[in-house]
Amino acid sequence: MLYRWTTIYLILFALTAPIEQPLCPAYSAFWAEGLAPFYSACGELLGIEGGYYRLASDSTGFYLHSIWLAVLAALLLLWDKKNWSQQFQSYLQLGIVYYLGMQLGRYGLDKLLKQQFFLPEPNTLYQPLGYIEKDLAFWSVMGSSWTYSFWTGIVEILAALALFYRPSRALGALLAAGVMGQVLLINISFDINVKLYSAGLLWMALYLLWPRLKGLWAWSTGQALAARASLGPSFLGGRKWWIKTLVLLCIGLNILWPYRHRRHWNDDMETRPPLHGAYVLEDGQEFYIHRRGYWIMQQGRRQKSYRLRYLPEDGLALYDLQGDSLQARLYYRQTSDQLFLFGQWAGQDVSWRANTLIYRELPLLRPAQHWRVEDWRE
Repeated sequence: MLYRWTTIYLILFALTAPIEQPLCPAYSAFWAEGLAPFYSACGELLGIEGGYYRLASDSTGFYLHSIWLAVLAALLLLWDKKNWSQQFQSYLQLGIVYYLGMQLGRYGLDKLLKQQFFLPEPNTLYQPLGYIEKDLAFWSVMGSSWTYSFWTGIVEILAALALFYRPSRALGALLAAGVMGQVLLINISFDINVKLYSAGLLWMALYLLWPRLKGLWAWSTGQALAARASLGPSFLGGRKWWIKTLVLLCIGLNILWPYRHRRHWNDDMETRPPLHGAYVLEDGQEFYIHRRGYWIMQQGRRQKSYRLRYLPEDGLALYDLQGDSLQARLYYRQTSDQLFLFGQWAGQDVSWRANTLIYRELPLLRPAQHWRVEDWRE
């Protein structure tokens, strides 16, 4: 009974989780926006103040949604007088297998192509460590290592491939449980806002692993293994293999779709926008150009960000993030090691000269070359 309830719950979780799917981004938005009024009413009824009720990573709405899914799964199980959930157990189980495999494939490819743990931005690199939020600090350190990102991506992709192949599905579930257990621990330890969703993926892996625990224990103690049916139905007979092929093609397309315009397999090599980098003015004031379209001024230990828009004829327009009002209109001329800026800033005429800081030569971004303790000596 509990296993059947878990099956229904995890299927509902997979269908409504607020994670955008590249092939159909409007699908998750439909659930996120459509259920927000209901969870807002629930929050008011429960006396929750200042809640964010749109379904999003670790939002109040997502926590309430997870609780309501548990209730809905129990109601569906009670309503299932004809035991449909038992009859279609293997197909529902396969849906969980494919969903978990798809997400592991997506995150694995993100790491493999260094899309998830991207190279730290200049404003992060020059910010004192103690002033960086814990999640960004973790992300930045991981992003400084291509080797770590590559091999963790390989492990997640191997887990996904093992899940898609029926005879190795138990191995895939074991790998997925290890991967997602580590991910959940990282998310909790470094306060990264995908705790609830990563817990759901870990639950899926443990759910798929549960029927094989006895066999894994027997194998670990050197006992003979009894033949057991693989997780999920077989598609070898008749025309069912066409269904599996079509589903796997859709999953593969969903995983690869975000990279259709990529020029490099390593995000560190992707072309950055004009002026991207770090600069220091003659008075010592530092500023940074972020690849996402931000101009960031260093103000003591803090930073002030402006939205950046590129204008024709080497022009720049900066907008305040709060009121979206125009802060500055500048023109620039760039040489190999300097940037010249002139125009208006906050209504005053300015003419600046800035030196370019070579941020990619900072110690954090240097490749690891210390194989012996003696190599650290200078």
